[in-house]
Amino acid sequence: MKIANIVYEKELINHVKVDFVNYYNEAIEYDKLDKTLPTLYVGWSFMKFCNPNNEIIQNADILKKKITANELYWECSFEESKASHVKGIENFINFIPQFYFSPKYNYINLDPIFFQLKDVEDLMDVIPKHIEASYNFKNEMIYILSQNKISGINLKTYEFFQFNVVEILARLGERTKTIHDDLNGEIYEQYYKILPNYIQLKRYLITMLR
Repeated sequence: MKIANIVYEKELINHVKVDFVNYYNEAIEYDKLDKTLPTLYVGWSFMKFCNPNNEIIQNADILKKKITANELYWECSFEESKASHVKGIENFINFIPQFYFSPKYNYINLDPIFFQLKDVEDLMDVIPKHIEASYNFKNEMIYILSQNKISGINLKTYEFFQFNVVEILARLGERTKTIHDDLNGEIYEQYYKILPNYIQLKRYLITMLR
């Protein structure tokens, strides 16, 4: 699964390529890329050269690395600034999941106190009737995905307030097309090795598994 683009002309210094990024070592226009993915151009002059007819890029402020929030960024080439080049690419890699997932999916924490839920039936009333997929992390937290909306259900919290957690899981299962049970955390560990700096990984993992 690719969730970002990096376009560059010369070698990326002190950077180890990651599997979730499309790397383009060529002059390519932004309009020819998959614009649903956050994109980084490496090199101010190189970016301008690649996009001679793009007014947004041509009029961009050289002091601002963000051209369009969550979509388009630039960083110095190694020749333009050695320190900025290395640190800037590292920062982009670390923020890629946030750039990619946050604008695409709305997240709701189904807290029983906030939503004034008194029993399982109340919970089911606020949950979508048709759930595309669910991810159960160690019977502690379950995330459900429906129409680009992710709902989080803290099973420990519901258990504390004496909800029947077994019934919750059974009722959710009746509405869910694809269920991912990660009772020992192995699935999470696999993705954590890829995105170790993403603190919201559990929340958005369901979008990668489906």
